Amino acid sequence: MDIDHMRTVEILAAKAATWGLPDAPKEPEKGKDEVELISKALGVAKKLERELVGQQFPPEVSVILSNMKRYRLLEQQIGVSREVFYLVYSSFIHVFKTMKELRDAYESVSSRTCSLHDACDRALAEQTSLSTGSQLIKTNLYYFKQADAIMKKLSVAKLMVTGHSFAAILVSIDECLTFLRAHPEYKESEAYIAKFEQCLSRAMTWVRVAVLADLDACFNDVKDRQAQLEADYEKIGRGGQEEDTFALLYGVFASKAAVVKASINVVEQRFSNVPEFEEMLAECQYVYFSKRHLLLGPILESTLSNLSTTHAESTCRLTRDACTFMLRTCDDEYRLYRQFFVTRTGDDRKASVDGRISPAMSTVTSVFTSAQTPQQVHPFETFSEQMCRALYDMLRPRIVHNPHLETLAELCTMIKVEMIENRCSMQIVATILGDDVNNDPSFAGLNPRAGFVAVMSELVGDIAERIVYRAGMYAQNDIGAYRPAAGDIAYPQMLQMIRKIESEQKEKEQKTVDGKVDITSTTAIDQHCLWYPTVRRTVLCLSKIFPCLDIGVFHSLARDMLFACIESLQTASNAILTTPGPTKGWSKKLDAHLFVVKHLLILREQTAPYRQNVLRCSRSDALNTKDFSIDFTKFTNVLFDSNAKWFELSTNNTLLELITTVPIEMRENEGDSRRVLDQQLRAETFRLAHEASQLMVGTLAEWIDQAEDERLQEGFDLSKNPKLAANVLKDLAAEAYKNVGSKFAEVREAYTLYIGVTETEAILLSPVRKRVIDVFTRVNSFAAKSYDEESRAVAALPNVQQLVLLLNK
Repeated sequence: MDIDHMRTVEILAAKAATWGLPDAPKEPEKGKDEVELISKALGVAKKLERELVGQQFPPEVSVILSNMKRYRLLEQQIGVSREVFYLVYSSFIHVFKTMKELRDAYESVSSRTCSLHDACDRALAEQTSLSTGSQLIKTNLYYFKQADAIMKKLSVAKLMVTGHSFAAILVSIDECLTFLRAHPEYKESEAYIAKFEQCLSRAMTWVRVAVLADLDACFNDVKDRQAQLEADYEKIGRGGQEEDTFALLYGVFASKAAVVKASINVVEQRFSNVPEFEEMLAECQYVYFSKRHLLLGPILESTLSNLSTTHAESTCRLTRDACTFMLRTCDDEYRLYRQFFVTRTGDDRKASVDGRISPAMSTVTSVFTSAQTPQQVHPFETFSEQMCRALYDMLRPRIVHNPHLETLAELCTMIKVEMIENRCSMQIVATILGDDVNNDPSFAGLNPRAGFVAVMSELVGDIAERIVYRAGMYAQNDIGAYRPAAGDIAYPQMLQMIRKIESEQKEKEQKTVDGKVDITSTTAIDQHCLWYPTVRRTVLCLSKIFPCLDIGVFHSLARDMLFACIESLQTASNAILTTPGPTKGWSKKLDAHLFVVKHLLILREQTAPYRQNVLRCSRSDALNTKDFSIDFTKFTNVLFDSNAKWFELSTNNTLLELITTVPIEMRENEGDSRRVLDQQLRAETFRLAHEASQLMVGTLAEWIDQAEDERLQEGFDLSKNPKLAANVLKDLAAEAYKNVGSKFAEVREAYTLYIGVTETEAILLSPVRKRVIDVFTRVNSFAAKSYDEESRAVAALPNVQQLVLLLNK
């Protein structure tokens, strides 16, 4: 009973927890069984209760019975709730079925609606695509339809190329060609591109005809006015029509320049990179330059002829005035050219990929030049070069036949420095032509005076070639072949006289300036007027030709001139030896050697700037000049050898030796002007030191040479050589020591008289002292080895320390 009671309580608690929340339509059926089970339990409880009425039970049973009463009440409530639940559940089933029907209907309607919307969207998209295609076809068809319309417009009898309609035609051609070339996939693109190119060619023809007509009109107008001016001046009987003619040349052409430039610019704005435009522009420039050349040629020749007559006696004045006139003409022509055409160079044009002028433009250049260069120049530069040819043709004969080296050097410097470097640079030209050129971006690639520079550079080369020839003749005739006069070799009398005059001048200055001597005044012996004539001519000639020649050419020529000058110095030195010398003083040999050394030092000092320039430019020790010589020694030795065996069957066969060896030998010798002077000066300094030491210890030097030779022989016996006796050595050494004390002062005086520079004198006297000391050192060494103590005492040789003190007083 307790078990059934607990089971009933659990079932009621579980059902109460889920009351009113059915999960599915079948749940109520399961609940119904449970309710029936509860009803059966309650029925049992009622039956039990009736049986136990009036009985006494324990308290626990009383509680259970009271609970059973409550369960009956609950049963009644459950029954009512069950009926309500059945009603709600039946409503829920009805609503559930209705919602399912509605959901199915909604899905059906929704699917039909979406399919309708998709169909509408596809229809709209297809309509838009068709509309766009139709519009695109109409747009593209525009570029095809314009061909006939443009050709019709260009086929009229007269067309103004500077008008708006012509500009619109060019714009249409450009747009159509650009479109068709960008869409080569269209079926008839190539055919219509050819049609539009024909239209462009006809448009270029209209521009060409208009430009050439304007140029012809200008040319004819100038010729007519020139003829009228000539007739008018003939009537009044005076000249001077050149000024008016020049005004016509530029005034008449300038009046048409704006129209011509506008005509070309209309096409250039759209078709500057098209070959047809290059050809049209080349033809227009060709006609322009041809007509300008026809007009300017006779006037330039006449003007230059008048200048040549005016300056017939001065080539320098003629060159300066003629070059100035030609430069002004180039500037005027450039200003006029810029009014007609845009001054672009080949680098500025789109068609010039490699930076050169196009082939069409090169035809204009070829008209005015005889040969084509790999890098084409601007046609205006070629035109200006052709104008300047008249100046070249006038100046070259006068320069080539000019025999004066100084005039040639002045002309070369004038043209090279004054005319080309100082007046033809881009900065100078920009300053001369004005601010409008400075603001022109295309001016940077074109120099209006480049043609003048090219022609004058050729003339400079001709002058330099003439200078080399004249300088070579000058070195051969006036320097190398010079024979000294009596006054040229009056040494040392000339220098002594200058010293005397100089001392007298110093005494006068000392008296007039309160006893103060001007130590900054130059001495008379440093003046170039006292130099030997060939030295003076060499230095002046080198200073004249140095700015005119290239470094290599100048170096080679300077080397030849220095050789000629050194040869003339040797000739003068030999002449000095033949002149009678003074009764007292040093020998003429010392004069001759000092004369040569003095002038070699002058040459080295005066040519030092040229040698430094040569070193900087060549980046080497010097610019070498190579001389070649042929040596026939081996050949002659083989042929004329008396012991030669020509047909011997051995390795000692002369014929075999002649075949296998090189009988003729080529020798190569290198030299430069710096080495020529240094080697010659070193040799002359050696001779000078030898001669100066011979004056003092010459006899003693000969004795010691003989003594050392005798001592080296086998069986040397001092007693058998009376010349080597101690008393003989005593006399020679005493005499030499006396000469050193007396003649070294004379030698030093001679050095001072000829050289005049303390530092140089000290350098030149150093080998003299060394030679004297070496002789006495050898003598002392011989005496120490060959003499006994008694003989050395008899010789009484001075020691080296005493000699050094004597030489350094």
